[in-house]
Amino acid sequence: MQISPPSHFQDSFFQETADSELKGLDLLTKRVAGKWKRRQSVLKPWIKLVKAADEARLPLEDLTDKELNRLVVETRLSVSGSTVPEPESLAVICEIARRELGLTPYRVQMLSALALIHGYLAEIDTGEGKTLSIALAAAFEAWKGEPVHVITANDYLAERDARTMKKLYLRLGISVASVIGKTEPALRREGYQVEVTYTTAKEVAADFLRDRLQLGEWDRSGARQHVRKFVRAPGSGVQLTQRGLFRALIDEADNGLIDEAVTPLLISQKIESEELQAACRTAWTIAEFLRPQSDYIVQRSRREVDLTDSGEDKSLSCNDFPDVPLWRCPDRRMQMVLLALEAREFFTLGSHYIIEDDKIVIIDESTGRPMPDRSWKLGLHQIVEAKEGVEITSPSSTIAQISFQSFFQKYRRLSGATGTAREIADEVWTIYGISTIRIPRNLPNISHRANPRFYLSEADRENAVVEEILSCHQTGQPVLVGTRTVTSSEQLGRKLGLQNVDHVILNAKRLAQEAGIVADAGGRSRVTIATNMAGRGTDIVLGSGVRELGGLHVIATEPHEARRVDRQLFGRSGRQGDPGSVSRHYAFDDVLFHTFLPGWFHGMISRTANRQTGKMMFPSLCRGLLRYVQKRAEKLAAYRRKQVAENARQQRASLGFAGD
Repeated sequence: MQISPPSHFQDSFFQETADSELKGLDLLTKRVAGKWKRRQSVLKPWIKLVKAADEARLPLEDLTDKELNRLVVETRLSVSGSTVPEPESLAVICEIARRELGLTPYRVQMLSALALIHGYLAEIDTGEGKTLSIALAAAFEAWKGEPVHVITANDYLAERDARTMKKLYLRLGISVASVIGKTEPALRREGYQVEVTYTTAKEVAADFLRDRLQLGEWDRSGARQHVRKFVRAPGSGVQLTQRGLFRALIDEADNGLIDEAVTPLLISQKIESEELQAACRTAWTIAEFLRPQSDYIVQRSRREVDLTDSGEDKSLSCNDFPDVPLWRCPDRRMQMVLLALEAREFFTLGSHYIIEDDKIVIIDESTGRPMPDRSWKLGLHQIVEAKEGVEITSPSSTIAQISFQSFFQKYRRLSGATGTAREIADEVWTIYGISTIRIPRNLPNISHRANPRFYLSEADRENAVVEEILSCHQTGQPVLVGTRTVTSSEQLGRKLGLQNVDHVILNAKRLAQEAGIVADAGGRSRVTIATNMAGRGTDIVLGSGVRELGGLHVIATEPHEARRVDRQLFGRSGRQGDPGSVSRHYAFDDVLFHTFLPGWFHGMISRTANRQTGKMMFPSLCRGLLRYVQKRAEKLAAYRRKQVAENARQQRASLGFAGD
């Protein structure tokens, strides 16, 4: 179905949200207002509306399809221009969901949809049906007459959700499509012409930038009105991909609004530079020659490397260097060596990147997914290529860029849903003005979560994990093992192979098998080892007879810097009242403890371990230390996000004084 864009859509495309850095009393006042708006009492009128809608839906079950179709048309006409749904309109949408999807929305799902419609960040526990809740909200918003973007965490979820919900939308007279990485350029515009578009933040922001580039010199702050007239004019030669940024519903909103928020999305073009390739190889050669402590100091908590006097002397005195201008400058040479040391200390194969087809592919640390179209900038990507001995690619020249935070602020209306929002509620309110509301569960969570167990070393932890997997496997209970890195997942897989345990591995190297692995993960005797790819958006359905065995058993093996990511993994078990269990096995030599605990303190605690079993002797103290290091990591991450956003704001302000 081809939908004509609203007459005012170009105004939305060119709108700019002013960046304002609140400080002092203004910031305090906004935070207090946010906490007041987050009070649970706002749910009371919504609960009444949901109850009325649920009661109004029951008589609709007796209507024929023809009668219901006529009611859909009448309801849509009545909704146009409304800001919030009436019980009758919500009832019609829910009845269509029941008939077309075989899913009767729970009252908490209807409540979640209302929260999204009202512009909240809804904290919906994992397994409570966010996908359907978002679809209900998107359907109502589309009925109001403006395009809706449903932004998911990855291409797999965008394509899956658009396909799964298509019957619902079509029966409601709403056109739907998905725009993902493999969508051909010719089909992208069609993907945005529909009323509901499922996509990812990366794709929708990149298409926004491409449209801005199309306008070129026309896009000047002093000529916005002329640009709008020019684009609308027949034969202008400008065919924009998007219709504007009106309404966005963000799934896994903590990842999109916070984790990825300050990541710059770049539109770039390759530039040939033999100088940079030679300089990167030489910088890596020097970095391999330098020694920690004596030549450089690693500040892991700040992810920084500082050269000592000895290190500087060795770097500058190296005679075997390329005769290129880039390397002759001492300051630039030091920058390249420091980048090489960062690549050596902070970027690990299997954790931060993988090698596919002799190319470096970055891994998203929060989702565990490969990002083949991304590269590190400032020469870091080329140095990592030199480190791994693969072909050094040409650097890129940035021709357009925007942070996801700045991009999301351009939407007229923004809301989202996630299972883990409480830790970032203040930050989301301060940046986006979106308040967080907690949605109650449909059924109580009966999953059992044991206290974490701590071990002295990674080897001790792996032995305990393998033993627990074997115990579950013998009873037939399915197991999902969460690891933080590709390397960890592959290593654990090899150990299970030695024990003749059938298992499957889901990580960035095995993306093509994702749908099949997830579909089978809840089956009897299944053992699935997965990175964060299985921690967001995956609904693991229990197989026949698995409930009686205790449901899905989740084993966490490595703590993440953000507690939210851990909770996403735990949420794969015990969904919608199903039984389940969670156990945690953590090694005290994990990088998280080494980074955020003083060396002397870490050494002192390590001496208290039982040397025979490898278990730490004071579990309560270890649990407290785990909370401490994760909170420190979260605060540091929030500080970095703030600094990056502030730097970008200052850069934009300084550009205002640049002449042509």
